[in-house]
Amino acid sequence: MKNLGIIFVVVFVLSGLVWAADKSFQEMDKNKDGRLNMEEFDREALRVFNENDKNRDGALDKSEFSQIKGAKSKFEDLDANKDGKVDMKELRDAARIKFNQLDRKRDNYLTDDDLKCSPRYKPEASPLYGIYF
Repeated sequence: MKNLGIIFVVVFVLSGLVWAADKSFQEMDKNKDGRLNMEEFDREALRVFNENDKNRDGALDKSEFSQIKGAKSKFEDLDANKDGKVDMKELRDAARIKFNQLDRKRDNYLTDDDLKCSPRYKPEASPLYGIYF
């Protein structure tokens, strides 16, 4: 019985490490200029989207969306056309609004400092989840 408890703790810790393994600011900053533009966010968002689109229909249903670790948005808020699915266009449209709200310099880039000003900021999470999902 004690071994079962230890196994549970190990699995729980490892699952947290998988979530924390999402790409950091530095990993998303492909050109290493200390800023992220919408293309860099889009690239990572598309990867997460495709990983979670289990039935490969080009959209996330509520069940698929709920599997995204670190998601902060409500599914209903992202489903703009209320069809019970969220596609990449709906995600991008919502992400663009969040991006523009944080882009205080209006230079089409976000720095780590810009992201820290977001009420959705969590230092342990990928910056992707402050803009997308």
